[in-house]
Amino acid sequence: MLMEQKLERRFYFIAGDVLSNAVTGMAAAWLAVLLVDTSWPMLAGMAVGMLSGMGLGLLLMPAFVGLFGAMEVMLPVMLTAMLSGMVFGMAGAMQAAALQTLLLGGGSIGILVLLLTYAVDAALRGRGW
Repeated sequence: MLMEQKLERRFYFIAGDVLSNAVTGMAAAWLAVLLVDTSWPMLAGMAVGMLSGMGLGLLLMPAFVGLFGAMEVMLPVMLTAMLSGMVFGMAGAMQAAALQTLLLGGGSIGILVLLLTYAVDAALRGRGW
């Protein structure tokens, strides 16, 4: 009999997923705006934001993986870093953003990516939330 793999449902791991994605989203948003100037085209800002976010995600991931598990953290954290960097890289090419906007927006992207990850896992396994 094969053991079914599923995303963790215990509070410690769910809180860790939320924390790791929110922190990564905030950090990637901040880094993207730090690197991208308002004189850049949006496409260049998006590309630099995506690449810098992915690099930052790779640097932050070992801290989260050791505490909350590799397979549960890797996919959402990397996707969060990439999306947050892309969004705020494009935004940074348009106008300067306040720190509160970066933190709230990056953290929100992280939590939305986590919810999307849980929803896709549930859909692929043919069960509800």
